[in-house]
Order: sequence, then C-alpha cells, then structure tokens
Amino acid sequence: MRISAYYDYYTDQIRPLKLIVRPDPEELDWTQTLYIPVDGPFERLEPEDYGDMLCVSVLLSDLTLGISSGQIGVSLPSIAARHSTDAEIFILLMDDVEEVLQMSL
Repeated sequence: MRISAYYDYYTDQIRPLKLIVRPDPEELDWTQTLYIPVDGPFERLEPEDYGDMLCVSVLLSDLTLGISSGQIGVSLPSIAARHSTDAEIFILLMDDVEEVLQMSL
C-alpha cells in the first residue's frame, strides 16, 4: 500500500489536505474494511501524479476507527456500492481523517 498526501496552502501554511491511498490489488477484499496507517509524514503528491488511474472519494461515513492507534478503517463495501470495485486510488479529506481519529480520544 502506498500512502501519500496532496499538500496545499491552508491559513498561510502548507499542510496535507488530502490523503491519497493506493492499495495493492491483493489487499482489497471488497467485503471487508481496509485499515490504513495515518501517521505521517507523507510523501508529497500532485494531482497530475495520479495519471489515468480511477480515483474515488472516500466519504466521512465510509471511515471508522482503526483496530490500533494511528489507523483508520475504510469501508470497502460502501465504496463498492457507489463506485464498483474498479477503484485504484482512494482520496480522503484530511479533515475527515482527523475527525475520525479524534473519536479515539
């Protein structure tokens, strides 16, 4: 699994705004939750780096707390219902990731 981030200016500072997750195909069981480590720092990625890959947005409602600290879960069945199982890259808003991580505090 490759985890990167799209960085941009936010209140006069550069910070990661989107988390970009590219899982290996064998990691995807579309009937399960995919757990992602979200402790940075993250490799910086630009939108043109996504190429022609099928990207899907992960909604806040698709996210759950991970099974260990510093992880979040992505409900693959929810994404498959909206986008089919062809997704190659998942895009998560960093604000959503932070909101889910705050639930563990």
